[in-house]
Amino acid sequence: MAARVLIVTPTMDFRFGGPPRVVNGSAVALARAGCEVEVATMGDTGEAEEIRAAWPEMAEQQVPLHIFARGFPRLIGRSRGLTEFVRSNLDRFDLLHVHCIWETGLADAARIFRKAGKPVVVSPHGMLVRWELRQSRIKKRIARMFFGTGALLNRSDAVLFGTQEEADEASPLRLGGQVLLMPNGATPLHIVDASAARESVRDKFPAIREWERTVLYFSRLHHKKGLDLLVEAFARVYRDFPGAGLFAAAIEQDLEYEARVRSKIAALGDVPILLTTEISGPSARTVFTVADIFSLPSHQEGFSIALLEAASEGLPLLITDMCHMQEVADEGAGVVVPVTVDGLEEGLRKLLSLDDAALAEMGRRAAGVIATRYTWESVAARLIAVYAAVFAGKG
Repeated sequence: MAARVLIVTPTMDFRFGGPPRVVNGSAVALARAGCEVEVATMGDTGEAEEIRAAWPEMAEQQVPLHIFARGFPRLIGRSRGLTEFVRSNLDRFDLLHVHCIWETGLADAARIFRKAGKPVVVSPHGMLVRWELRQSRIKKRIARMFFGTGALLNRSDAVLFGTQEEADEASPLRLGGQVLLMPNGATPLHIVDASAARESVRDKFPAIREWERTVLYFSRLHHKKGLDLLVEAFARVYRDFPGAGLFAAAIEQDLEYEARVRSKIAALGDVPILLTTEISGPSARTVFTVADIFSLPSHQEGFSIALLEAASEGLPLLITDMCHMQEVADEGAGVVVPVTVDGLEEGLRKLLSLDDAALAEMGRRAAGVIATRYTWESVAARLIAVYAAVFAGKG
């Protein structure tokens, strides 16, 4: 019998980055594999239509997306509507899969399933690594002790980590249940006319037309993503590669950090760096069409969706070792460097020194890594196996 799965997650706002894209990709793939899947999340009043429009694949695959208003205080992430939905529809589901961990509404849903003797699976999305736990440390300790996050993690049937490194960093927490590895997949971009999309981006940002090679940053504007390091590294190398430019197509999040990065770029003067937050929603992924190299200079990643998407589009990769994708270097799909300006400078020099044929071959290798290891179909098959195992454990 096909599993009936309820996925709960704090937001499906595209601007939140990877977790909503993981929920979308996994839910759609599970539905295609025969599971009955529904997604429940929280959102502000008036956001529902915009949120649903961001995920057409869910509508096409008839995966219901339920959106409930956040309650007060907003900081703890609780929703009476979400809790009532879970309680009143409990009989329709066999298993709960929780994405992210800090919001109290997620812990409430897990408690209802546990009380009914039904399994709970949790995907922390990199939120339990040491770097993340050091951010807002007191708030997170309070959430674990008093707002249900501790019980969510310690009483779940399985916790799914994207990489072994992520699991190792969380091991001192002594989590309950099985600790398993579960990669993410790459969602096809579905750009019908790549040439037209490329021209549209260039029309919006004419400076890109002047560049012979474009290094793309496409991620949230948050200090953990390391854009400031990449900006400084690019400023060191651009005079040696006069045809190159850095295009930072960023998703607005941390306004204070954004101001610092913009100030740094302005202070550099005529360095060919373009930072924009004007592109949003699923159409933002058209920025891949103008890129020759993709860079993710993160201080920490669970399992980056943007990285997977860039690789699937055949872009050579410049990433840090904290992205935890050593196969990028092992398979010749790009360059992996330390999370430092020096490391990123060295990586930029290596990639920008390559001729077009060598870059194209590196891009083909990147696409091959995704095609053989990180499709949503393969992820769905692994998830179904995990669900079957936790069902058996409850029996």
